[in-house]
Amino acid sequence: MPNKTIPAAAEAMPHATRRALLFGLAAVSTAAAVAVAPDAHGAGALTSLGLHDQAESPELTSAYQSFCDACVDLKEAHQAREWLADEWKHRWPLAPEALLWGANAQNGSYLDDGERDIIGRFIMRDTADLTKRMSAKFRRATPRTCFSILTSSRAREIVEKWKQSSPKGRTVKARVRHQSFRDKMIREYEMNIGLAEKYEAETARLREISGADAARLRVKEADDRLLKASNEVSQCPAYTVAGLGMKAAALTVTASELMKITKSDDSPLGQLARFIDSVAEVAGRAAV
Repeated sequence: MPNKTIPAAAEAMPHATRRALLFGLAAVSTAAAVAVAPDAHGAGALTSLGLHDQAESPELTSAYQSFCDACVDLKEAHQAREWLADEWKHRWPLAPEALLWGANAQNGSYLDDGERDIIGRFIMRDTADLTKRMSAKFRRATPRTCFSILTSSRAREIVEKWKQSSPKGRTVKARVRHQSFRDKMIREYEMNIGLAEKYEAETARLREISGADAARLRVKEADDRLLKASNEVSQCPAYTVAGLGMKAAALTVTASELMKITKSDDSPLGQLARFIDSVAEVAGRAAV
């Protein structure tokens, strides 16, 4: 089974931004001027921690505002990239059936990458019409999936391997049969080289004229800024519950997928994830 991967903030952020920003805008607007008022049961503990009747660190407030701005920038970059995908969807070609290899490529099951759209998202294809190479049994069992794609370079490698192979078999008849199969594979994959080259040229052309590469770069740069802003928040001291909430909310956004995976663990990492989530929730309620 493939290992789980932790996506960058660019992939996780859009699903986590709303809560963080709603809390962030409330916290940033009040934390610099107003100390959090704890209830009677919590006042003593906050005083002993030095958190009672203190204004928040201006450095943290400023860093968190920059982090919220970076969240907005990344959200907008994602939206612009998705708009581009919608605009060009009708012109983006599907790979020819002859180039489709293993199914469930979206799970990282193969070394070869799965079929993707113009902005790099996996394409999930209906299998009902894929009758040339897919059996009826497979199509019934897998009505929708993403396939890995045979590239022109991989097809050339396969052709060379077949050309270098010697006829196999104990009898003359068996060797002739193997030779015939070998020649068939060479012809098939030589045809696939042409198909793959045409498909690769067209998809490269569309990415260039659509600005898809620039859109993906914008997301990456915004993701890098978000991670940098989150780190700057983590470097600042916090003096109030709202300040702790700022730090927790920033970490919740940039490490959301890691927290999701480890939240139910009994390990120290799972305990940290649950603690961070609790701090964000409590501080968010206090700031509203």
